[in-house]
Amino acid sequence: MTDPSQDAPFRARQEVLNLLPERSGNHINGLGEAEKRNASPVMWHDPDILAHGDLQNWFFANGTAPGANMHRAANQEFMSKPMPDLASEAADWTPDAAAAKVKAAALELESDIVGIVRLNQDWVFDGYEANYQWIIVLGVAMDWDCLKTAPSEKSQTEVQNQYGRGTRAAYKLAGWLRGHGWDAHPHGGPIAGPVLMIPAAIEAGFGELGKHGSLINRQFGSSFRLACVMTDLPLVAEAPDAFGADDFCASCQVCTKVCPVDAIKPMKQTVRGEDKWYVDFDECILYFVENRGCGICIGQCPWSRTGTAPKLAAKLTRRAEAKI
Repeated sequence: MTDPSQDAPFRARQEVLNLLPERSGNHINGLGEAEKRNASPVMWHDPDILAHGDLQNWFFANGTAPGANMHRAANQEFMSKPMPDLASEAADWTPDAAAAKVKAAALELESDIVGIVRLNQDWVFDGYEANYQWIIVLGVAMDWDCLKTAPSEKSQTEVQNQYGRGTRAAYKLAGWLRGHGWDAHPHGGPIAGPVLMIPAAIEAGFGELGKHGSLINRQFGSSFRLACVMTDLPLVAEAPDAFGADDFCASCQVCTKVCPVDAIKPMKQTVRGEDKWYVDFDECILYFVENRGCGICIGQCPWSRTGTAPKLAAKLTRRAEAKI
């Protein structure tokens, strides 16, 4: 494992470089493309369909810590269990009542935050299907004291632990929905599903996209992980929650400075027809696979420090309201 504090610039192992495909990850992601299109799978899907599939396989064989592997195995065992049968009679709730019941159930079933939004087919990966009307986005908080040690066995184990908790939360909520007669499809990380969860989470009120490519939430900063449940139960959509994180990122340089491979750029870039914060995939992924998943950027993000996000969000909100 590479020491991120070392003076010498990071150089990927030749055995890792040999696994790179001819087509770059940035190209697959649509960097520089002016036209909108659905995202193409680039990592964390079935490796057999990925240009970077060999690199993904190398990571799981060589780049994971024992503690993370333990949580991942437990997660896979949990997902192997059959879902509860679909109840023969569907609950007859109004959309408002259904949304309230779903959110309450989610919070009782291991989620820390929950949001609801109509499923936009623009969020579905190319080659995948998500034939549901609604997506319930779930968030589970991470322990910042572990996250801030990234890249380390401690941080990777915590990340995998929370991915497991998110998966359990999603499967439990899907089971709850099925018990009330409504079909539901759960998904949790780290393996990607049919839908991009970050844009869904933004629309569901989870916060704003940060310069480091992860969400910034007004309660947890970037110290949380996502899961989701798709369903056709009629619900009520949340509203996006913009509280000034985007403007904050424009002037903050913390993640750009701590990134050991300069993958985080100071300006937004055009990706599949949208100007957005974008992390250079080809620079990031090599360090990522050799350093237990990295995570330096979100661990060092000012928003992630325990107790900081609510105060900072409130301060920026007051500042914005004063300008009106």
